[in-house]
Amino acid sequence: MVTNAVTMDNNYIYAATNQGVYFANKNSINLIDFNEWSILTDLGTLDYRNIVSFSSRIFTSSSLPNWDGDTIFYNDAGIWQKFLPNGIKVINMSVTNDNTLIIILPNAISGYDTNLNSSLYIDSYNTTISANPKELITDNEAKRWVADNKLGLVHHEYSGSEFIVPDGPSSTNVFNMDFVDNDLWVVSGSYDGGTFAPNNNSINLINHRIADSWANAPEKIYNSENIAAHDAVSIAINPSNKNQVFVGTWDDGLFEFNNGIITNLFNAQNSILDSTYFGTTKIGALAFDADKNLWISNSFTNNQLAVKTPDNSWYSFSFPGILNATNVFTNIIIDKNNYKWIVEPKINKIWVFDDNSTISNTNDDREVLNANIPGTRIYCIKEDLTGEIWVGTNEGIGVYYNPSAVFDEDITAEQIFIQQDGQTQILLETETVTAIAIDGANRKWIGTQNSGVFLMSEDGTEEIEHFTTKNSPLFSDAIFSIIINQKTGEVYFGTEKGLISYKGTATEANEDFNNIFVYPNPVKPDFTGTIAIRGLVKDTDVRITDISGNIVYQTKSLGGQAIWDGKDFNGNKVQTGVYMVFNGSPEGDKKAAAKILFIH
Repeated sequence: MVTNAVTMDNNYIYAATNQGVYFANKNSINLIDFNEWSILTDLGTLDYRNIVSFSSRIFTSSSLPNWDGDTIFYNDAGIWQKFLPNGIKVINMSVTNDNTLIIILPNAISGYDTNLNSSLYIDSYNTTISANPKELITDNEAKRWVADNKLGLVHHEYSGSEFIVPDGPSSTNVFNMDFVDNDLWVVSGSYDGGTFAPNNNSINLINHRIADSWANAPEKIYNSENIAAHDAVSIAINPSNKNQVFVGTWDDGLFEFNNGIITNLFNAQNSILDSTYFGTTKIGALAFDADKNLWISNSFTNNQLAVKTPDNSWYSFSFPGILNATNVFTNIIIDKNNYKWIVEPKINKIWVFDDNSTISNTNDDREVLNANIPGTRIYCIKEDLTGEIWVGTNEGIGVYYNPSAVFDEDITAEQIFIQQDGQTQILLETETVTAIAIDGANRKWIGTQNSGVFLMSEDGTEEIEHFTTKNSPLFSDAIFSIIINQKTGEVYFGTEKGLISYKGTATEANEDFNNIFVYPNPVKPDFTGTIAIRGLVKDTDVRITDISGNIVYQTKSLGGQAIWDGKDFNGNKVQTGVYMVFNGSPEGDKKAAAKILFIH
């Protein structure tokens, strides 16, 4: 039995459960004893979700197993009767400070006075966007505050409404992301992880952050039949024009955005994209190559791969004997060899394709289906800074250490062996790895289905960080996606419960020392954080000395950045004064210096 809500009147406490409404004397000293409770037999054993005490009456709502749908009952002089037998789903019921009965419906709020006459109705907050309320309360000044699933916290007045929303995506479901320069795009669709059927999420599909503010796309986007498109699951920003963004949906084809506005919709009716199996155009993965060609996976079709060139020419590819119209594709990466690595999770294989940089000539193409992968299901794939291909599966990680040989040898995605508690273990063997991102120091950020996020060393043998909901502000231990701002080191984690970021310590390495930057500088007495030395080459040897040349700290850069806590080798804060930062490349051919001023 599940208790969904509780209320009281002068004599009794009432519990709405999934097996009826129960009551007990509220002065009982042993309410934890089930025998103290009795069922209200007049209401039967239906699933009751809400219950409130209002105007000397008890109101409760149930989900009836017939056409009536949700129905509200109330007790008047000992007789239970229907209050709103209209079959509309009831989200919530409550009583406000000004003694109004509030009934929350999927797209409206109804209020009733003590005589049960309608006194309030809200369905749009004086905007063109329909309401999606969850709860309403009034404060001591009788101001109405609404928790809305789409619009955040709403201060509602008939003369106008104030919307108070967190600075983030309009949907908590952060399924996939892409990042170019300082622009972050988020898509919030999904598909069934077992059958790969669409989940039919059609609202708040796309969100865009420019600098530090979010410019959310329209609440809905529409397909060629002017029906709300479903399940945006893939996204790619043009690396040479960040204002051009492509979004793949799991039913309705490929959308092109320019400057935040939809300018094109490509599907089986107006392009070479195919829809031969379900009659829909399912675009599971997108990726740009070095020549700015957009590669597109097309699931459940006979033409599984398409490419759109910068001059808007289109080409499609089919692979009879290797792939067919039952195959699903959820990830694409394009490696340093220009090979396309495309994940087929249903059969736990990776299809690798080489067009030999001659898209229009198929005679020199190569393709192979590689099945030498741990586990039974692939979830993600990523190339690291040295060209290794890291694959996330339901049994941890597999790494292709020599991916350039994929067409010449039957290469294997090898598992990583680590030492743990004196025993040799396989890295994350019991975890389902759902996301992988590579930071500027070639370290691996690894998201899992149930255990949060791991930061591993470059080779995966050392655990540097492990973040979960128990030891960090992470919203969920189920990670959908990870992406990194390589210029600042900020790491974004997408979950079903929202987007959160972490200030990482590694940034993209530079080619030289022309843009060294130290922050903060000067370091003031009240500063307690870390000092960042940016603009470094990979693996820079960083030595910090006082003005007399005595070394007080030494470290190696993480990609293009080194971090210092302002303390010497003994853990003491350095004294007031000017300190020199000497930087040298690993080969010794590049050198540069900077200064830091400490004020205590």
